[in-house]
Amino acid sequence: MSINSKPVPRQPHIQYTFFSSRLMDQALAEQHQWTILRYSRSNDEDSWVMLTRDGEIVPIPGEKILHTSRPRVSLEITTPKELNIANPYTLKVDNGIAYITNERVIYLPIRPSENFKSFFAPALNFTDTHVQSSWIGPWSWGGTVRPVPGGGIPMHIPRIEVKFVFRDGGHSDFQNKYEWLKERLHHAREMGLNPGSNLEPPPPYEDNAPGPSSGPAGSAPAGTSDQPQPPPPVPDEPPPDYVEAQTQAISTQYEERVRQDAERQ
Repeated sequence: MSINSKPVPRQPHIQYTFFSSRLMDQALAEQHQWTILRYSRSNDEDSWVMLTRDGEIVPIPGEKILHTSRPRVSLEITTPKELNIANPYTLKVDNGIAYITNERVIYLPIRPSENFKSFFAPALNFTDTHVQSSWIGPWSWGGTVRPVPGGGIPMHIPRIEVKFVFRDGGHSDFQNKYEWLKERLHHAREMGLNPGSNLEPPPPYEDNAPGPSSGPAGSAPAGTSDQPQPPPPVPDEPPPDYVEAQTQAISTQYEERVRQDAERQ
């Protein structure tokens, strides 16, 4: 999941030579600390859930909104009690709207604040999802979520519990759409397909492309030569955004390792 995340700014390329796992952990920790410091100083977009000026979700590439809840949905995030963490993480937002896309589960508060602007988690990061009701209160939907690196959840917390409370109803529609999505995402993963882009069958194939131009047998198309073409030159500098990608990968690797250690303890 992610809360109020910011894009990683540009940094000069840094190379590390790792001689042991201890040196690797130290290097990862230093790089992660640098990333967190630059996050706190950045004036860029505060949240990974990018919004338009009208408050509409800006989809990531290939993303489509599949379901939008009714208003008056509250969000509750807690740390599982069985983890016995000294400083558990908690968050409660009273009013917002929940969304399901072909990639993520998203929550936007009606009144964003400096401390909280949005929540999201990849759809398959949810486990043990279920609906629940109290004797007199509204129905809720939720489950256990594995946080995403850099999403605002402390690294020593390997998993959290997320609950949406539907005060105006709509929990069953939300549950049904999520289960529909989860089944198709798992199927796409098993088939080796791109999970977010292969939820529906492809359209019928139509061969409308023009065929090759007619000409004497064995003749080459106009403008071509039988001579082999030289290979393209090898670039002498890294591709665009290479440094940002490397920085983000190091930070992600370190945070994942810390969470795995916390899970084993």
